[in-house]
Amino acid sequence: MINKRQEKIIMLLQDTKTWITGKEISKLMNVSDRTIRSDIDNINRFYGQTLIASNLRKGYKIDEEIFIKLPIHIGSSIPQTPEERCVYILQKLIIDKKEINLLDLQEQVFISEYSIDNDIKRIKKILEPYQDLNLVRSKNRIHLEGREESKRKLYKQLLADETKDNFLNLDKISSMFHDFDLIRVKEVLDQILLKYNYRVREIAKPMLMIHIGIAIERMVHHNLVEISRTVPQLEKSKEYSIACEFFDEIAKFIALEINDNEIIALSLLLMGKKSLTLHNDLVKSVNEQLNVNQLVDEIIINIKELTDIDLSKDTDLRTGLSLHLQGLVERKNKNIVISNLYLQDLKRKYPLVFEMAVRVGQLLNKRLDMEISENEIGFLALHLGAAYERAHAYEKYRVLMIYPVDQAFGHMLLTKVENLFSERMEVVQCVSFFEEKLIKEIKPDLILTTLQLKHSLDITTVQISLFINTEDESKIFQALNMLDKRRFQKKFENDLMDLIEPDTFYYDLDTKTPKETIEYMCDNLERLGYCNHEFKESVLKRESMAATSFVYSFAVPHSLNISSFKPAISVGFLKKPIQWGEYEVKMVLLLAINQENQDLLVMFFEWLSGMINDANHFASLLETKDYQDFIDKIIE
Repeated sequence: MINKRQEKIIMLLQDTKTWITGKEISKLMNVSDRTIRSDIDNINRFYGQTLIASNLRKGYKIDEEIFIKLPIHIGSSIPQTPEERCVYILQKLIIDKKEINLLDLQEQVFISEYSIDNDIKRIKKILEPYQDLNLVRSKNRIHLEGREESKRKLYKQLLADETKDNFLNLDKISSMFHDFDLIRVKEVLDQILLKYNYRVREIAKPMLMIHIGIAIERMVHHNLVEISRTVPQLEKSKEYSIACEFFDEIAKFIALEINDNEIIALSLLLMGKKSLTLHNDLVKSVNEQLNVNQLVDEIIINIKELTDIDLSKDTDLRTGLSLHLQGLVERKNKNIVISNLYLQDLKRKYPLVFEMAVRVGQLLNKRLDMEISENEIGFLALHLGAAYERAHAYEKYRVLMIYPVDQAFGHMLLTKVENLFSERMEVVQCVSFFEEKLIKEIKPDLILTTLQLKHSLDITTVQISLFINTEDESKIFQALNMLDKRRFQKKFENDLMDLIEPDTFYYDLDTKTPKETIEYMCDNLERLGYCNHEFKESVLKRESMAATSFVYSFAVPHSLNISSFKPAISVGFLKKPIQWGEYEVKMVLLLAINQENQDLLVMFFEWLSGMINDANHFASLLETKDYQDFIDKIIE
């Protein structure tokens, strides 16, 4: 057996992936050079191979090829940079633990007390936008105080920073593969897809390339997986022909042994959700009461409960997980072990994504009554990381196109539409005819069709010509602008309306001056716990610099730089108009916005600008009778 320190040596060398001297290792482990030499001899004897190579001048280095072939289970990856350590600590505080013992932390990440102190300063800087979150230190322990809602927001922001441009950026993905050029592989795939007039959505392509890259890597290193799948009629499909031709072309410049199972796997990936009907539901072979779709639903619900992240509408994630789970069960049933060459990179570079995958692994362990290996968890992390990044990319509108897909000029139409509108929308699927069930599953925001089309679905539909002229472009622009307006209204109702509460709404407010009005409204906000006394002083100071009144009979007082504890818009309708700077004011909108919700400020002024431009609507708003009347009028 190897002891805990020897396991840490393996972790350290696996994470660094470069030569490191025995003296450096001994400092980190607080033991002598001689002990380190003895530990490494013991590790190599235990595994029966030279897992750790030694060099008198360079020190020690782990042999990657031996490492991935051995059944080595090591604990959490060691964060190496200050930024990685800060995320590691925050992850522990938000998800895993109520508090952290700093002495234990030093031992876990191999750093000094001085480095820990600097990390704590960095974390406090990260927490500055979250005013109710506070990192509290008591002797050798730290814990995070604050509302659960704010902790969730912090977690999601860290996750967004972690995944940004990593899982959907093909250049970054290609850097994972050292034995071949993944960009060249992609170019071959694109040529074959074009030859077969076969479309793969751009947002789905990065995840497809990760799968292809891993498959090629396995074949290059002769780590072939023999899995027999019952897939009726698959060999007659276009996807199977594409996969066969693709691997034949790749084999011309990459030395690999083509594996039939990898061809089948790529065919199923290209098919997407259609492939789920082509092979048996292997999940039922383990749990008769559960099918793969139910299991995927449980995974997505579990992630939502854990992180407040909703991935339920991501059809690519559902398809990818379904296929992966089928393969996972088959591998377990046949005791097949597959290696994940990028496991340690995933654990270190994307710890939050990996943590989500660990939680999914725990769920699978419980529901399928089988041990889920770290390698399998790593593959799950790839799916979840790409899904989280897609969730942010889905700000674009989802468009379904209906046109004669098999005709040559159909591809020209699609290309032109994408070139003109790719910044605002994404064509998620192209079909030749309207099928209500399919469209309900896809849930597009917009349908573009070259055919006359009437349907009962509440989806904006625009008819265009096959050769898309300027009139067609104008129609699409108008449709997108209308969708923008709807999206804004929905976001406004969901986010901004929550800030206007009955307790901070005043009708027939009997004040005589702007100062008296501001003091009354701020005092009530303070009493309700929205702000402190300094907030009122800041609002009055801002007002003294220049009146916040407008010609349209309203004023928008706000703080200079003091944030509220939580966001609110306090609304006051005056019993009698008062002189406020140059104008008489009847309605007062007091803004109490904190740094965490600065986007709400932009939304508020966009709404206000739209109201002012609609004179009749704004005049009606000024005649508000009570709170509910006000709410009804601003969402008309």
